[in-house]
Amino acid sequence: MLCLCAVVAYGQNYPDIYLRGAMTDNWSALDEYRFAREGNLYSLHLDRLDGEFKIADADWDVADFGSPSGVMTIAHNSSFELAGKGSNLKADNLTDITLKFIYEPGDASITLVTDGEPDNERPVQGLSGTLPVLYINVYTDETLSALDNEVIDMNLDHKNYFTNARYYLDTNGCEWLKELGATDLGSKDEPLALQIKARGNWTRIGFSKKPFKLKLDKKASMLGMSKSKHYALLAHADDNRGYLRNFTGFELGKRIGLPWTPSQQPVEVVINGDYRGLYFLTESIRIDSDRVDIEELDDNCSDPALASGGYLVELDNYDEDNQIRLDERTCTDVPYLDKLRITFDTPEEYSELQRRFVTDQFTAMNNAVGDNSDVLWSYLDLDDAARYYIVEEIISHIEAYHGSTYLYRDRGADRKWHFSPLWDCGNAFNGPTDDFFYRHGPYGNTWIPSMRCNDTFNAKVKATWLWFMANEYEGIADDIALYTSRLKAAAAADRRRWADAPVPSGGQSVSDNTDIDRRRDEVLAHLNAKTAWLKGQFGDYSAGTYTEPERDTTPAAALPDYLSTGVEEIGADVDGHATYYNLQGMPVANPGAGIYIERRGSQTRKVVINK
Repeated sequence: MLCLCAVVAYGQNYPDIYLRGAMTDNWSALDEYRFAREGNLYSLHLDRLDGEFKIADADWDVADFGSPSGVMTIAHNSSFELAGKGSNLKADNLTDITLKFIYEPGDASITLVTDGEPDNERPVQGLSGTLPVLYINVYTDETLSALDNEVIDMNLDHKNYFTNARYYLDTNGCEWLKELGATDLGSKDEPLALQIKARGNWTRIGFSKKPFKLKLDKKASMLGMSKSKHYALLAHADDNRGYLRNFTGFELGKRIGLPWTPSQQPVEVVINGDYRGLYFLTESIRIDSDRVDIEELDDNCSDPALASGGYLVELDNYDEDNQIRLDERTCTDVPYLDKLRITFDTPEEYSELQRRFVTDQFTAMNNAVGDNSDVLWSYLDLDDAARYYIVEEIISHIEAYHGSTYLYRDRGADRKWHFSPLWDCGNAFNGPTDDFFYRHGPYGNTWIPSMRCNDTFNAKVKATWLWFMANEYEGIADDIALYTSRLKAAAAADRRRWADAPVPSGGQSVSDNTDIDRRRDEVLAHLNAKTAWLKGQFGDYSAGTYTEPERDTTPAAALPDYLSTGVEEIGADVDGHATYYNLQGMPVANPGAGIYIERRGSQTRKVVINK
């Protein structure tokens, strides 16, 4: 329990101060809501507090305290900085609560402290009760004695982890998720540890409903998804298409056979006792055996035998420090030509050797993308490039290839870069149904207009399209209809939560999906119109029988001379014309027996000296 020590003051004229709000007869100053005073310590105990309120004197004159910015929800066992002439405070049916603050006449601000235990049997106000519920409490310190409501402040402006947090996940009787392996995790009495931070760029700063990144203390399979410590909690605050943008893109990615596409499941979220609405618990992009399944490479690796992979990078739309930037080449007119930004995801920090290799790889691809030859396909996997493009084209995703576009490369001399995994289809269905999306995007759609000038790519796209549409696409409409039916009640609850919520400066309101049936029909109409138009561009898949195309056999480009693929035995003698380095990159004047990096002119290799 929090406490404030009373400071007895003499000779001061302290006013009567009241809780005034929705519960006090239209914001009246009533005796039953007057704070008791002991010196400069004011306190008020209530059996129940619900709705919006402020703390003020009878005339709204001497004292008038509220939230410094926008309507702020208070909770049990917390402290809040209040400002004079501030906005309203809000309580969601709190019970058995004591409010305390210290006030000196003329104070421009006070610290409100809330004491009292919440009623553990009282359901959180606002929940639809139709989906699993993820409960998260974030605390100010490791004692877990006071809640930290910065995590739910609409002006949260950083991406630092809140490290003192606990969670439990209640599947809430959702049988369809239990069939996928979903189980309860933790409980109200025995919550589990996690860390939570805000994620995203515009979606983080532009909306009161924030997306989050979760890092569990121990690996868990959340709602039947792959076991991991790392998940994203996506708000989809800007998705006014019935929450179907990511769902449709991800479902098509799985159906078309991209190497790995994240899974996500709907969940209602409660943070610090506050209902935060409908969210989408999503597998984070990670290098792992059941996510992006490649060799994981350490930061700052200088070993030529390892530095060919694995790499996970993002084609980004923001300048970052851990990034390589090139001038994008093109062979066709595009509405917007942008920088090619290759942001390091895993590993996050590159040695000079790693930076050199990745720069050389993307320079080679950038130079080849404008040529109608097969050079590009010696660096870039043709099949996954075609499959990735078909998905983005079907959903008319005008931001595709601009940001949140991932590629990976595994370790080895015979490996290529792959377009995968799909992520953030946030501008899906914003493009036309009767033209290619990249002709209408307001952003730079890196490479894809030039790739569409390549005969080999176009042939692969058409063959993959015919197979996919004839064999794997059917059923997507049924999946969409079932999905939206499961979201319907929670979408209405989300709207009730956010309809009148304040908006960050320069931001926008959370999207309204209460008419989710109409939004579903709009998405289905878009898909039907777009696939009908693409049938005329890529071929009529209903006119025959089509099998999955064989994988491209273009040989991978050779690794550069400064990388090696293994350890080579060279005997006892040390050539005086070579220089030697240990595996940490430090020069060795007189190498004895061991493993070294040998450099001879422009040649570099990893060797074993056995003298």
